[in-house]
Amino acid sequence: MIETDNNARHTVQGRKVAEHWSRLAVTYEGAMKTLKSKGINAEDVTVEDLHLLDMLHMGGLAATDEIAALAKVVSGHLVLDVGSGVGGPARRLAHKFGARVWGIELSERLYQTAVQFTDLVGMQEQVQFKLASALSLPFDDATFDVAAMQHVAMQISEKEQLFAELTRVVKPSGRLALHEIFAGEGELFYPLPWATEPSMSALETISDCSRRLAGAGYAVQDFVDHSEGGRRFHDNAIRNYDAALARNEGTLGLSREAVEARRAASVAMEKNLRTGSLRVGMLVGQLSG
Repeated sequence: MIETDNNARHTVQGRKVAEHWSRLAVTYEGAMKTLKSKGINAEDVTVEDLHLLDMLHMGGLAATDEIAALAKVVSGHLVLDVGSGVGGPARRLAHKFGARVWGIELSERLYQTAVQFTDLVGMQEQVQFKLASALSLPFDDATFDVAAMQHVAMQISEKEQLFAELTRVVKPSGRLALHEIFAGEGELFYPLPWATEPSMSALETISDCSRRLAGAGYAVQDFVDHSEGGRRFHDNAIRNYDAALARNEGTLGLSREAVEARRAASVAMEKNLRTGSLRVGMLVGQLSG
């Protein structure tokens, strides 16, 4: 039985996750301040300008492009972005690949920022968002050509329900594209970007995830390992955070408090990826329709 809070929409774990990311995410106001400091006025902001701020997952823009290519996203596809954050990947899939995209997000603050950013660059007809849980997707069966997640599953403990919902909304012969963080071997160091303590995390191994997808009817491609690239991503992030903190300021639309928290998480992530206690990479499966 899933434990829920008084809002009913979220599990207790989901509420913790939403609150956690609401504290750490880029805000609309912070983004506008950062862009203005770069000489970019609000009326001139482009999708590419926002990608300086809205691609905080490991690998950034290149990782979103790669997972889209692996999933064979093409113009006209209807794509579901699960855990869409402030909407960077969703806007990229629409702008570069020509997809129509629905993003779902658990945090109301991130959802609102995603809508504001999308309206700002005039993409609201191609990219839309819903405030919703991945455990109860507000879409009909067999709706999407592709469902994608980037750094989401590791914070959802109800894996069976999550993947059942994803599979339900994917069309026959559709694809599920994962750019995820997986359990490795050895001691795990905290805080993690998604979890300040173990009860907020729900990691599984690559092999367990692959078996889960195969059992749900997917033909699963080989795992594409980005663990070393992820380690370098966090090593570089630490240097950028240190520089911002030395100037006694935030960076890239984040508050100083968020920078301090993200720096601590990046230190732990760099160590976890270096020692092999975490792995990051991409798995894509196609339903046999």
